Amino acid sequence: MLAVILKELRCYTHSSKYRRIQFLILCTLALLLLVATVEFYARRTSDVGEQVYTFCVIVLFIAQLWIPRHAVEALHIDRYLPRNGMNGALLVLSPLANWKILVGKLSAVVLWAIWGIWLTIPLFALSSYTGGLAVSKLVKCGAVLLVSCIFFALIGIGFALCNPPIRAKGMSYGFVLLLTFLPLVPIPLLDAIPTLDVMSPLCALLSILGSDATHLWLWNIGLFCMLSILIFPVLVRQMRF
Repeated sequence: MLAVILKELRCYTHSSKYRRIQFLILCTLALLLLVATVEFYARRTSDVGEQVYTFCVIVLFIAQLWIPRHAVEALHIDRYLPRNGMNGALLVLSPLANWKILVGKLSAVVLWAIWGIWLTIPLFALSSYTGGLAVSKLVKCGAVLLVSCIFFALIGIGFALCNPPIRAKGMSYGFVLLLTFLPLVPIPLLDAIPTLDVMSPLCALLSILGSDATHLWLWNIGLFCMLSILIFPVLVRQMRF
């Protein structure tokens, strides 16, 4: 299983596309941090630091929405990438169980996403010097991002097991975007269903960043953990190369 994780991470580090994605996310956050700080100061907004970092956390979450696409590519990379065409056959012939292969690929996707979040820590470390978000809020936001990364990766792998790459990417993106933004749509019928807020990690982040202390983020983490545990055995049974 460790060999699968190392193989996947090696593919990511040698891929200019994945390196460019992380570099663009980091540069975008740094630019937004500068522009938002100047803009909020120019508008004489109260709690400039808190407003700036609230905006940056939301942008960082939106940047993590590329994970379903990444998960789909992680499953199909051994079959469709020319240089890795034989890796799928080698995995089939190896003594590794399906659950170990799935855990290896899932772990590599999550570790690569966490590494991207880790690179932004120097930017968010400045929060304590600019009157921004408290460390406790940043830790809570990091927990929501971590659990949502795992769940989104499972969703991407789940669609990839039953569909070709392009269709799997579209379906996984559609599901994740619907889950994330549907509770924010101002429709009375949807507002009457509080469970939708629990299923949206964006709503969980907004509850942390808001002034009202709620436990929505805990419910979101618990729900995603439970769903991940329930989904994993189903994906193992469908695992094939």
